[in-house]
Amino acid sequence: MCWNARGAVCTKFKNTVMNLIHNHHVDLLFICEPRISGTKAASVVKSLGFSCSEVVDAVGFSGGLWLLWNENKFKVDIIGTHEQAISACITWPGQTPWVFTAVYAKPCSIKRATLWEYLSFVADCHNMPWLLAGDFNEMLQLEVKLGGGPLRRIKGFKSWFDANDLIDLGFTGQKFTWSNNRVFERLDRAICNMSWMGAFLEANVIHLPRTKSDHCPIKINLQSCFLPSPRLRPFRF
Repeated sequence: MCWNARGAVCTKFKNTVMNLIHNHHVDLLFICEPRISGTKAASVVKSLGFSCSEVVDAVGFSGGLWLLWNENKFKVDIIGTHEQAISACITWPGQTPWVFTAVYAKPCSIKRATLWEYLSFVADCHNMPWLLAGDFNEMLQLEVKLGGGPLRRIKGFKSWFDANDLIDLGFTGQKFTWSNNRVFERLDRAICNMSWMGAFLEANVIHLPRTKSDHCPIKINLQSCFLPSPRLRPFRF
């Protein structure tokens, strides 16, 4: 599960996350924008009940990345961190190892451009199944925005996405993952390369209801979920 929490210091954050973990059986959790760091961040991370974690501290009250997992479920080897991403190799018995990159793209387009450079570097360093998920802060198409001014955040991410032959995993649930109640956009998503898709043909993404944050959590299932009617099949771009 990936969620831009927009702050992790209040009690409501912990209660919301614990409910998400319990209700959706979360084995790997990515939190971005906790906006706390140091001992305060370490204390909150520990309270969430995962045995392992990788933390990229927030700078002041901006950003921050947390990747949390339980070591009795699978093996996670951190292979690289960036102020906007954490990359890890995921392994469990009987499964081909694959790379997961948790993403939080900065709102500033100049800083966001360094993310696409970093992700190109990660792509050049391996030839493995690769899943990326999180808040990309850009869109891939015009239809994923409602309201507001002209769409400006589409060039950098889309160019990188196309150049690396990636696939959008689609979604079920509400169309937009972020809103300020005037503008609605799909900023949070999961994407992968062809070899990851081949290894997880039944993988699907669910946009969960927004709570506390202006971003909704996205849940990635590696196995099929029962879809009761054709109209609920995932949209794939």
